[in-house]
Amino acid sequence: MTMSMVWRMDTRPPPPPIPTGRQGRPITLALEGGGALGAFTWGVLERLLDETSLRIEVVSGTSAGAMNGAMLVQGLAEGGPARAQALLATFWQRVSISAGSLPGPSGAWLQMIAESMAPMLDAVRKAGSAMGAHVGAFGLNPLRGILSELLHTPLFGQEGAPELVVAATKVRTGEAKLFRGGDVSLDALLASGCLPQVFPAIEIDGEAYWDGGYSSNPPVRPLIEAGCPGDVLIVRTTPSERHMMPHGAAAVKDRVNEITFGSPLRAELRSLALAQASLSEMAALTPALTRLRDARLHMISPAGADEAAASETLQPSWPLFSEQRRRGAAAAERWLEANLAAVGHRSSLPMNEFTGRETGATGAPRSTRRLEEATHAT
Repeated sequence: MTMSMVWRMDTRPPPPPIPTGRQGRPITLALEGGGALGAFTWGVLERLLDETSLRIEVVSGTSAGAMNGAMLVQGLAEGGPARAQALLATFWQRVSISAGSLPGPSGAWLQMIAESMAPMLDAVRKAGSAMGAHVGAFGLNPLRGILSELLHTPLFGQEGAPELVVAATKVRTGEAKLFRGGDVSLDALLASGCLPQVFPAIEIDGEAYWDGGYSSNPPVRPLIEAGCPGDVLIVRTTPSERHMMPHGAAAVKDRVNEITFGSPLRAELRSLALAQASLSEMAALTPALTRLRDARLHMISPAGADEAAASETLQPSWPLFSEQRRRGAAAAERWLEANLAAVGHRSSLPMNEFTGRETGATGAPRSTRRLEEATHAT
């Protein structure tokens, strides 16, 4: 699909709603946040949308994952996979433009100028970061304008469309709030990606919210307990592990942020792994516990050569988005080749990695190696 095709498709009236009798094995998608690295998920979703043997029934997301999820669900509701691919591309194009990076070859010379001005722009960025929420107090959140032009929220919860679940964090309690289906609004999406260092809290029905990455990144267990399809494919934006020690203040800060925003997912996976280990020997379970026991977990994440790029402080730009999109599509292709046959039958993610019970002769978890193989499928 060329960029010109994407722009033309986005300016046409949406196709009629998709039929309810879609084919393929039903799956649940859980999309991690990650700012600019959310373009990796864009690439993953593009490839999954081409896979006719899978049927996306439920999508959960946090922050950038929520934005990707909203474009995915709305596109499927409007006209199927092609429309979803077009909306995803348009969203990332407009994010790039709002960051001052034009998509396509015509923007290459502007990118060179921007790179030559990098020291000055970096100083401006640091000054803005130091100002913190005062910058956002003026309402300078470009995502509000982008989403308001693209979103058609009445489609969320429409019959025949995938269920959309978006996570945000309650400032008052620190607990996760899950917005589902028709409750997903423009403000709910902005709340899911509201970093308090940059923007003021988003208030919905008298409750203030910050980024969902602090509490549920992305939601997994609540979806299983509620009855979503038992095959849950988690799409991460950062590697499962970092083999390189961070050096320097910026690298340390980036790694601290990764650990902070990755902790909710690790906690959920550990909870699921322990629950499945305990429930495997029990009979006469409730429906919710049966779903927990039988859930099949899968994961796609950046791997190998992607680690160095993902560990840098990344500023939004079209070259970055394009490269992350390419890597995401390649990672999805590797995962499909290695693990598609497992869908509907077993977990391709080694859940005992998260219980900490199995170790090899060196003392390192044997399952760590299997986790890397299962998620990267290199």
